[in-house]
This record gives sequence, structure tokens and C-alpha cells, in this order.
Amino acid sequence: MRNRWLIGAMVLTAVCAGLSGCKKPARETPQAQTETRTESAGPTESETDHETERGAGDDMESSHEESTTFEEDSQVQREYIFPESHMRILTGDELEQVSPDQLRFARNEIFARRGRLFTSPELQAYFESKSWYKGTVKPEDFTDDMLNRFEKENINLIKAREDMGDILDAAGRCRNAMEENMNGLFGSSRLLKYGCLNVSMSGGYTEFFPVLKDMGGYYQAPEQVLAVPIYYEWDFIRNVKPGDKFIFSFGWDEETVYTVTDILQEHGTDARVISVTSSGDNWETPMVFTDAFGNGKYVLAMVDDIVGDSYTLWNSDDISCACRIVYKGNFYVSKDCVIDVGGEEFSVEDQWELDESRNYFGGAIYGEITEIDANGLITRVVQQIAG
Repeated sequence: MRNRWLIGAMVLTAVCAGLSGCKKPARETPQAQTETRTESAGPTESETDHETERGAGDDMESSHEESTTFEEDSQVQREYIFPESHMRILTGDELEQVSPDQLRFARNEIFARRGRLFTSPELQAYFESKSWYKGTVKPEDFTDDMLNRFEKENINLIKAREDMGDILDAAGRCRNAMEENMNGLFGSSRLLKYGCLNVSMSGGYTEFFPVLKDMGGYYQAPEQVLAVPIYYEWDFIRNVKPGDKFIFSFGWDEETVYTVTDILQEHGTDARVISVTSSGDNWETPMVFTDAFGNGKYVLAMVDDIVGDSYTLWNSDDISCACRIVYKGNFYVSKDCVIDVGGEEFSVEDQWELDESRNYFGGAIYGEITEIDANGLITRVVQQIAG
């Protein structure tokens, strides 16, 4: 019995010793712990479920945050009159949609976006009601250097509308006519982008051109015309006969009814010379159907001279052709308009008086309009070099 008890005790001791050997050493290093974790078979099912639920929750929370941020950004954008005035030039159509009362706020929100404070209680209160406004810069400390080129230009455009009021609606109609016929408007020697400006300012030019008027915030050029050449198909041209009637302008005068009196020359499909007369005229005018502008289209251009079987155009540098009037009325010239005379730039003020020592071509502006702004104000003219 005693031996049996001793044998049982020995077996129990051996089992305990074996179990003790399965435990990790008390002083095992962190590296060993990392490696052990790596070698494990992976998370239990309960751990996997927990992590999956947590990940889904994170995604939902992130999506909610993004949605909330988007809604907040949209709300902020709606607080601006022109939310992109710091990123691009505003269009004339956009400016036309803003009421006169809102134009002042639209102009000043450009300054407000840059943190400017305002001396006007009305403006300060208006912008303090906007969530995006952080006024930190005193008015006397604010400079144009704090604005980018888009903001500077948009301030000028909005200010012009404030100063000019309803006049810019008329300027916009002129601008639309220019843009609808861009690069196809009648010019004396070629087709133009925006048309011609012809105004006098002093001296003998007042006998030939209407006088430019200073209207305070802009200049008004009265009695201006935009015209486009009338194009004819050859199948129509070859059937023209005496007695046929045409209605056209020469690009600067009123549209008039002209009657064909004779067929003077035939040049195959290159040209056909006719003569026309208008009511009240006592003379006939020779004209030719030809590709006067070199664009593959037939126009009816005035003939200068006919010798035998040949003819010459009125003046290759001053073509007169049958045109259709697309706009007649005032042009509007910016106070900052640049006049390019033979590559030398002048301001409108520089052109006002003839000064041979400074500007031999002063006293008038006559030439090609090359730039207009979003309001329809003319901002650049390339002047013809002429006496």
C-alpha cells in the first residue's frame, strides 16, 4: 500500500513537472513576443467579427463626415454672390444677372474673402453674417498686392457696371453682336475679329468721324456700325440679269435697294462683273462677284476701273463690298483702352489731341477693335497708319 502511494506520488510529481515546462519563460524578450504573434494561426472568429464591425462603423462615420463637409461647402458657396471670382474672369452674362443693389456687395466680397475689414457699417454687418468671413485686415493696411489678377479684373468689371448702370445692357448687346460674328466682321481690307472703331476727338477729324464723348466712367462712340459681307453662291450669281434687285449696305451706310443695269464681264467661275444703280443715283456703279477676301466665298465688291476685258477692285487696301448690318448704334470704350499705333501703345487721353512731337496720329481713333471686356467695353484698338 505504501509502495503504491509512493508510485502515485512520483507520477503526480512528473506530471506537474511536465506542465511546468509548458509555461513561457518569465524573462522572454519583446522580439520573441512579436515573432510568436506572427506565427499564430490568426484571430479567433470573435476577434474577426469585432474588427469587421468596427471597420464598417469607421466607413460609415467617414462617409457621414464627407457628406457633412460637402453640404457645408455647398452652403458656403451659396453665401457668395460670385463664388469663383477669385479663380476666373466673370462673364458679361453673369454680371447682367446681378441687380444693381447687389453689385456693391459682389465687388466688396472679393476684398472680404481676403480678410478685409470695412468702415461701412452696412458692409461690415453684411459680411459678418457670412460663415466664411474672417475679417482681420484693417482697411488702411489692405493693398492690391493681396489680390490676384482675376480678383483685380473682376473688381474693375463690377465697378464698371455700378458706374454705368443700364448703359452696360446696351454695351452687352453690342458685345453679343461682335461675338456672334467673331472673325467674320467687315473690314476695309480683311475680315476682323470685333469690327472697326471710327471716332474723332479734335481737329479736322471731326469733319469725317462722329465725336467721342466722355461719359464719366466710360467713353461713348456714337454712330458706329457692325456689318458682315453678304456671300453669294455661284449658281445664283450666274443667273443674275438686268432688272434684278439687291438690298445691301457698303458697311458704313444705310441698307439700300440696288438694281442691276448691265452684265459687263464674264470670267468663268472666277468673277462676274455687273453694273448697279440705286434709286436717286444718276450714275451706275460697276461691281464684281469675286473672292475678294480670299476665303473661298463670293462677295459683291466695288470695281475701281475697267480696261478692256480686265478690271481692278476699288482698292485692294480698302475694299467696299455688299454687306448686311448686324448692329448700328453706340460703341462703349473703356477709360483704360489701349490704342496701338504702329506697335506703340497710347491711352485714350494720349489720342485726344494731335501733338506731332509726341503722337502724330492723335485727334482720332480709327482702326480695328482687337479686345473687348466682359461688359462689352472696348479695351484695345489697333489703329490704321494713315494721314
